Amino acid sequence: MALVNGSLRAALFDMDGVVTRTAELHAAAWKQTFDEFLRAQAHGAPFRPFDEQTEYRTYVDGKPRQEGVRSFLQEREIAISPDTEALLAGRKDELFERLVKEQGVQTYPSTLDLIQKLRARDVKIGVATSSRHGRAILQSAGIKDLFDACLDGNDLDTLHLPGKPYPDMFLHAAGWLGVTPAHALILEDAVAGVQAGRRGEFGLVVGIDRGGNAAALQAGGADIVVPDLAALGIEDLETAFRARQEEVAWHIEQEGFDRARERQMESLFTIGNGYLGVRGALDAPLPESQSDLFIAGVFDSKRSDLPYSEVEFLTPDRAANTYAELVPLPFPFQLKISIEGQPLDFGGIYGRELRRVLDLRSGVLHSETLFESPGGRRTAVRTQRCASLADPHLLLQEVEVFPENHWGTVQIDAIVDCQDLSTRHPHLERLDHTISGKLELVRYVTRGSAIQICIASRAVLHTSSTMRRLISIFTSRDIENPAEAAMAHLQSFSEKDFDALLEMHASRWKDFWSRADIRVQGRPSIEQALRFGSYHLRLPAGDDARVSIGARTLSGRAYEGHVFWDTEIFMLPFYLHTEPARARSLLLYRHHTLDGARRRARELGYRGACYAWESSVTGDDVTPSKIVLKSTGKEIPIFTGTQQIHVSADIAYAVWRYWETTGDEQFLVGPGAEILFETARFWTSRVTRGERHYHIRGVVGPDEYHHSVDDNAYTNWMARFNLNQAAEAARHLGTNLAEAQEWATLAESLYIPLPDEHGVIEQFEGFFTLADYPLPKAERFKAPVSRLFDWQQINGLKLLKQADVLMLPLLFPTAFSDEIVAANYRYYEPLTDHGSSLSPAVHAAIAARIGLQEDAERYWKQSLWLDLSNAMENSTLGIHPAAMGGTWQALVFGFLGVSFDEEGPHAGPCAAQRLPAGWDRVELSLIYRGRAYPLTVSRTSDKDHR
Repeated sequence: MALVNGSLRAALFDMDGVVTRTAELHAAAWKQTFDEFLRAQAHGAPFRPFDEQTEYRTYVDGKPRQEGVRSFLQEREIAISPDTEALLAGRKDELFERLVKEQGVQTYPSTLDLIQKLRARDVKIGVATSSRHGRAILQSAGIKDLFDACLDGNDLDTLHLPGKPYPDMFLHAAGWLGVTPAHALILEDAVAGVQAGRRGEFGLVVGIDRGGNAAALQAGGADIVVPDLAALGIEDLETAFRARQEEVAWHIEQEGFDRARERQMESLFTIGNGYLGVRGALDAPLPESQSDLFIAGVFDSKRSDLPYSEVEFLTPDRAANTYAELVPLPFPFQLKISIEGQPLDFGGIYGRELRRVLDLRSGVLHSETLFESPGGRRTAVRTQRCASLADPHLLLQEVEVFPENHWGTVQIDAIVDCQDLSTRHPHLERLDHTISGKLELVRYVTRGSAIQICIASRAVLHTSSTMRRLISIFTSRDIENPAEAAMAHLQSFSEKDFDALLEMHASRWKDFWSRADIRVQGRPSIEQALRFGSYHLRLPAGDDARVSIGARTLSGRAYEGHVFWDTEIFMLPFYLHTEPARARSLLLYRHHTLDGARRRARELGYRGACYAWESSVTGDDVTPSKIVLKSTGKEIPIFTGTQQIHVSADIAYAVWRYWETTGDEQFLVGPGAEILFETARFWTSRVTRGERHYHIRGVVGPDEYHHSVDDNAYTNWMARFNLNQAAEAARHLGTNLAEAQEWATLAESLYIPLPDEHGVIEQFEGFFTLADYPLPKAERFKAPVSRLFDWQQINGLKLLKQADVLMLPLLFPTAFSDEIVAANYRYYEPLTDHGSSLSPAVHAAIAARIGLQEDAERYWKQSLWLDLSNAMENSTLGIHPAAMGGTWQALVFGFLGVSFDEEGPHAGPCAAQRLPAGWDRVELSLIYRGRAYPLTVSRTSDKDHR
């Protein structure tokens, strides 16, 4: 995974043609070698000599000797034995040594001057050459001491490293210098060397055109091309390096194929547009791939053989609820590409190279693959795909096939149907499948919920090697006849519209980034990770108020697509201040499912509305009652469905914050008030009267390791807020005034745990008396598989899964003094194992507030890189959007301490001092009351700027 990472620390030079003037000697030696061979092979036929300009650069330059022989002769369609290859390589070596003795070694003064300037800036210098004479030539030229590391052709043989265009030699040289590729630049005059630098994901690749090779160097991946290094000052080089870093910060790249990590990559490379999401599988998915398409709102009865939150966790069938599980649909981008009947895919044996690039700026996933089929036929395939942000029912795909050294017959088949539905997509029944010329249409229906899904595709050849495809998707949730709608949709476009459609899509992403991007001066890796989070928060946010965002969005199967408190508490603030209309839509989902919440309250024996802990499209509770371990069959009870009732107050909290932020009176008068009133009615029936206070007994708080507890501090605080704001809304609207007084009185009488003599708020009644549990560091930041095994024992320990009491100062920042916040952080932080992805960001925000800078930065980085590093080892089933929303909040409200008044957002008075180490300046935009406010925090100023 290519992640940008900072400053220039090393420079790796090719030798021949870059440092020394020996490229001409190599070319001359190759010409004599090949011409001798070609004359002997002509047998009276016309003799075509070796071109020491074009053919040398294209097939030989920069490569190990025998690879150069093989590459050139394959182009000439001449087959030879390995022994003959070795003889020709030896002959070339002999001629080269003779030329060096006759003419000596000259250097490029401009290169040596640049090396000296780089060394003066403490940049390490290395040389990497395929020549077996590398060290000897540098010694002969008297410049060997200029280099901190030298790797030549002898090292390639000893270390068994492949030569250019493979990046291994450069990567090894960087390792000798003790730097990562992102911190190093490559300087090359050979296309193969430029390609190696690009494939190795080096920070900058400079091409040196010694005559007529500029276009090829640029095509090979050079960031900049100069005729000589005299044209490149040290400041120019550093500027180019920073520019490259900034550009890469808009991309997430994967270089190389790792079968074991493929499902994780599929999650990270998901594309989507709010209506649907498609996992980033290969164009020809592996047999074990989860190459799923998900459509928001398409749920069906639970399949007990599909995972819950982890691959190891299964849950029982819930056939009574036909909307229990988000349906994985067939992969719409599937391609079958073959050369002379040989399939090209990484499930076979011909895959050689793979590079995937997710362009965050435009929401397009690119891939480049290289295959080598029998006979040494090398074929490159490039694809791009997107889910249109301008048209939610439209997918776009393009594939280009490039036979590099052959003229074999290429066949491309574009497929939307899946033949193995029973195994891969058991929720579905195929209704019909038709192919007519360029058009393919398949129609499915879900077995329990009876939702029809129609996928229509039109694929056309754009050029002889390029195929373009438009895919239209509709369901019976959208329109009565989805097949008719999909076909009409496709027919509304011509093949000439493809570029314009792609541009419209990119334009929508540009508009999004104008509001959502966060710039951190000089920290491209931070910008990259923040953009990755914002990208994945944008993907599931659509315009349909009947659906919300599941715990893993539309990127994977975990949690069966269910909606949790994550959406309102961790994600909603991001939308509130970047796209408030989407925040409104998410809250309208809660209004749409209010009847389900009412049913839930009645089922539990209470009044009003009790929102489901896990919800789908109706609002009825779809939380499983138990988990079944796949490996052993052991059953573990789940208490959250009946006891984690704080979700109702969480939704009420979000309603009120939305109204405060937007001033949307129409929302408050209608859906907002109804949610506030119905949830307040639930709390009036849920409380238990005590001698002095009302209590809330038998609950699970945010910390899910403890069940059936009384007076959980978080739950009681949130319930009180819910009651108070329902009363305030009623008074504001002049309605339900008698109830409003009841709610206000109950809020005043509700038991609220206060700080003890040490300033610590007890998480729930009796927590302080639980058994101590010294928490080893090795047990932190793991998915809580082992904890569930011992749930009965864990219930009696001072061990937390995630932030609980510490949620309160995050949501109510002015309600606690810094001293109280610090006391609670110091008490609860050592007890928390962060078994939930929601936890690190909260701890980061709180630590930043109280000046624990090291803790704040450590926790924030853990949250920031959670999915990119697969820190919890469970990103295969989807990304973690709540962690991404929490990361955003920790930066904005924790480090920057942003608050709002009638003049808009303000950074806190300590914001500049709280900036993480190495940060000089942060720029972002926040929407408040219908207006976008630019906000800048800089170490050079004590005030925020708007």
